[in-house]
Amino acid sequence: MITESSFQISGTTLRFNNNKYPLSQIKLSRVKSNTIKDHALRLVVFGMIFSSVVWFVTPNYFGNYAGPVSILIGGILAFATIRKYELQVEFEHTDETGLQWISIAKTNNKKVKALFESQVEQLRKTGR
Repeated sequence: MITESSFQISGTTLRFNNNKYPLSQIKLSRVKSNTIKDHALRLVVFGMIFSSVVWFVTPNYFGNYAGPVSILIGGILAFATIRKYELQVEFEHTDETGLQWISIAKTNNKKVKALFESQVEQLRKTGR
């Protein structure tokens, strides 16, 4: 369960449980409410990634049978990890990756969403 003690903002870092994010690399923050479109895209992408790995490592004849099953398994795994709300930060990586929105925490609980929104406000107070 995500609680207020799960987050800590110090002078230079944002900590969520055991993960630390340098504040100097965080540009923006937001609470994202995922829609059906986001969930459908996640299911398709997970299914395709899972099936491409299976098709890559199996012989041709077996891949014809295992491929469709692996798409289904990938979709089920994606479905099991779907969450309605995400706390995201726009993170500037030190390599050529540049700016990316990364999810720090996810939940389905509206009370935790309110906690995410308070963390966004605290990050904005620090200039992020």
